[in-house]
Amino acid sequence: MDRTNRVSHGGDLRPESGLDDQQAMRDSEVAQGTREQGFRNRRLNLAGIGALIVATGLLVHFLTQGIVSDFVGDALYAVLVYLVVSIVLVRLPGRQVAVLAILLCVAVEVFQLTGVPSSLAEHFAPVRYLLGTTFNALDLVAYAVGVLAATAVSTWRQPD
Repeated sequence: MDRTNRVSHGGDLRPESGLDDQQAMRDSEVAQGTREQGFRNRRLNLAGIGALIVATGLLVHFLTQGIVSDFVGDALYAVLVYLVVSIVLVRLPGRQVAVLAILLCVAVEVFQLTGVPSSLAEHFAPVRYLLGTTFNALDLVAYAVGVLAATAVSTWRQPD
């Protein structure tokens, strides 16, 4: 690249880049717009995956029974929480999303000890799927498995 030096009014030598400050600002705005479009696309992709996770969770809930069904359903719940955190905080690295997701899942499970989710579910049944109704320590393990699986998949090709 052929660069020339010019003397500014202050007497210092600066390389001549060929771009004025306005052009640099325009380039920065274009880069920012491209970045925001990337975040928008990522959010849309995550929302689509979230819809598939909800559908899978409902199928597991209605078509299977027992402890395996409960465990898989809880793991899928944790995956969904991971996706929601990823959508809301799209710039956050995967490991930090994982920490927030597991904390939210544990908070919901501990909240079940108060009995509030159970009484809310009596008045509005879908709350049962969002908050659960009874505390079960095995749910915490399922949440960890779900969040670890979601983290592994989301960071598979994207090092933080």
